[in-house]
Amino acid sequence: MDNSELLNSIHRRMMNELLNHSNEKPGGQKLKEIVTIDQNLRKGIADLYVQLSELGDKEMAINILSDHVAIMVEMIVHFKSEK
Repeated sequence: MDNSELLNSIHRRMMNELLNHSNEKPGGQKLKEIVTIDQNLRKGIADLYVQLSELGDKEMAINILSDHVAIMVEMIVHFKSEK
């Protein structure tokens, strides 16, 4: 099992656990929506990677991907700074 498969396995297990407990927790429907959005996002990222790879423009690929990483870092900083 390579690192990618391991990470995907861990993520699947975590998401399944969230879904299994979503009916027991307040906001269970919201958790289901989040899992769906997460799955769509991961598929979109994988599709973006494939398309960028096929295009063969490394500079464009790095710029686009780094923009997305910057957005995610801003979101993480926001959540970490909330009290």
